[in-house]
Amino acid sequence: MNLKKNSNSHSDHNILLRKKILQWYDKNGRKLLPWKTNDIYKIWISEVMLQQTQVKTVIPYYKKFIKKYPNLKVLSNASLNEIMRLWSGLGFYRRAENIHRTCIKINNEFNSEFPKNYEDILSLPGIGRTTASAIVTFSGYGKRSILDGNVKRFLSRLFGLQNTKDMVDSLWEISENLLPANRPSDFIQAYMDIGSLVCKKSNPLCESCPVNNSCKSYPYKNIESNITKLPIKKNNSKRNIWALAILNQDGDLYLEKISYDNLWNGLYSAPIFHKKSDLFEWASSFNLEKSLESEIWKFSHDLSHIKFIFNVMTCNIKSHKKVSLSDDNWYNLSNMDFGIPKYQDKIFNKYKN
Repeated sequence: MNLKKNSNSHSDHNILLRKKILQWYDKNGRKLLPWKTNDIYKIWISEVMLQQTQVKTVIPYYKKFIKKYPNLKVLSNASLNEIMRLWSGLGFYRRAENIHRTCIKINNEFNSEFPKNYEDILSLPGIGRTTASAIVTFSGYGKRSILDGNVKRFLSRLFGLQNTKDMVDSLWEISENLLPANRPSDFIQAYMDIGSLVCKKSNPLCESCPVNNSCKSYPYKNIESNITKLPIKKNNSKRNIWALAILNQDGDLYLEKISYDNLWNGLYSAPIFHKKSDLFEWASSFNLEKSLESEIWKFSHDLSHIKFIFNVMTCNIKSHKKVSLSDDNWYNLSNMDFGIPKYQDKIFNKYKN
């Protein structure tokens, strides 16, 4: 008898939470986002872009991408370089590689049609449980809950649980139990919106939360802010990087496909190095040492987890006769059809004139 009563009480509590969350969404949810559609292809692109990237950052990239590649058929004809070009500046470039790999897999295994089954979507490159669930639910081909960073934070605070790896299974179970049979798409969007706009990582807007009466952490206080943090060593937060800007007599710049500690994979850039000595050794191997200029100019470039100090040396060469650099790697600044890292724009701007 008591078990039944507790079960009914738990069910009533979930019904009330769902009702309040959906009411909040109807009034405050982000309903005008450009990827609000049933088109599973467009939902896929948006969900991949939104991995580890904020909505406001993604919107212009998404619009540009969909304008260039409005459907899977058009995208499947694009090269990795062309996809990388549109992705330049969005970061986490493995996502762009995964989009290209997905097109190949879909052509080979799914008859060039984007799969609509959850397990098939989960098998695509770069797609995890949350992304697959969002794609299948937003497109109307299934009903599955999600557990992205925003939802983890919201649910862990709401139910008074630690947001740790050990609690992931429990949080998944809560998330799935809360998912309503009706309006599942709106509900998981509400999850994300509340986590992003209200139950923020720091300084959450607890008074605006639709379920604060049920929240076991209300009013939430940043426990982390009371912890004395050890100062970060400068060497861990700043890193020097060396770049060599090579120009020929026509004003073309030498670029090569780079990979630097798993950053900027597959993008094109002026040659970059960990140390000044590496730059000199590379220049010497291509008979460039006599053309190196002594002046070094610097600029900073920040990623989410590290601050780079770029040290750029210039190399002006009058002809290619004694230089052993490939003729195929010279590019006019106004005519490029591949992806470049954002820092490369600063190097371009320096030499445009």
